[in-house]
Amino acid sequence: GGLNVRVYAALSVTDAMTPADADKFDALRQKYAANPQIRVGAIKVMEDGVIEAHTAAMLAPYANNPTTGHANYTPQELQRIVTMMDRRGWQVMTHAIGDGAVRMTLDAYEAAAKANPAPPAGRRHRVEHAETIDPADIPRFAQQNTIVSYMPFHANPTPAQLTVWTTNIGPERSSRGWIVRTMQQAGARQVFGSDWPVVALDPRLEINMAVTRRTADGLPKEGWLPDQAISLEHAIENITSAGAYASFDEARKG
Repeated sequence: GGLNVRVYAALSVTDAMTPADADKFDALRQKYAANPQIRVGAIKVMEDGVIEAHTAAMLAPYANNPTTGHANYTPQELQRIVTMMDRRGWQVMTHAIGDGAVRMTLDAYEAAAKANPAPPAGRRHRVEHAETIDPADIPRFAQQNTIVSYMPFHANPTPAQLTVWTTNIGPERSSRGWIVRTMQQAGARQVFGSDWPVVALDPRLEINMAVTRRTADGLPKEGWLPDQAISLEHAIENITSAGAYASFDEARKG
């Protein structure tokens, strides 16, 4: 009786995930099915790292390092796990930051949809972060009904971050950082989060960044890719009702 927030829990998987492991996940989902405070309905996959450390999986090598980053799963491993859990009706949330990881994730979701009948509640798989997306993959989000899950405050345009991005992946790929407006115009479903505890939980920080592309003190004045700013109405929608949709909770909150 001590839990005073509603939790939608995502269980972490590894590339060694087996049907027996999935059975245990199914049992947990059933155990908490009627609990009003905590539900288990998603799995979390960590596909790559971050651009700042050259560990995000990219389609082409980094501008200043002869590597394409690191994918934690091969395309075959990812498709196997996603297809297995999709067949059992699980939502899949995949951490994918680099454009290569985003493409592998979309490919896995597409393969699962081809292999399995649609679950009763439909598919609402998610790509977490999606910090840089290849232009060819932008329309696939709407086509697949795949949710792009952004943490707008990570687009915090500090001089250090701007320098790291342009140095590591070059200006072209940096120009596709947190392309919230582009994805909105492409018809993609979006949800905003904080990435707490990495970033403060305060949703106003996320809303401010999405609307101004600047920090709360208004710096830097020009913001990062200001053409990617969205309206206040859409920013609030993305962090409230969209969040409910993204966890199958639109009938009770949001």
